[in-house]
Amino acid sequence: MMRLLWRIFGVPFSAEDRAAVFDAMVGTRSKENAVEFFRDGAQHNTAKSGALLGAQGIFVVVDIFAIDHGWPKEPVLASLLLMLAGSLLVMTNLRGTLGAYRRDPAHPQRDAAHGVYELVLRRSARFNAALYLTFLSIVLLLVSALMFV
Repeated sequence: MMRLLWRIFGVPFSAEDRAAVFDAMVGTRSKENAVEFFRDGAQHNTAKSGALLGAQGIFVVVDIFAIDHGWPKEPVLASLLLMLAGSLLVMTNLRGTLGAYRRDPAHPQRDAAHGVYELVLRRSARFNAALYLTFLSIVLLLVSALMFV
């Protein structure tokens, strides 16, 4: 089941898989280089999230246009709700990253590289879920347009 989720969301979900991927990605990098490597990944996810949020905003406007112009309400409202859910999900990726650098008393062996790595995994999973919701929303909008014609 965890492998299926990994395939769908693009991130390892089991603790063993996360540890194996971490070790493979860190390789022979120093702690500082590993933190920088994962921080670049977090920045990339933040930039993609901002771009997706902008695109979602455009489709919300299209949903509102469709409602105003008499398109079938059920698929348009479903599309709008899915788009808003995806938007709220991707907005969580735009929060600060300072928490990843704090020491966790429950896991004192974890360093900053582990913290930023976990941040990248969480953001990647949320981004991919928001992307799927956005795609499904656009499909519903297409269905509504075809019903309208």
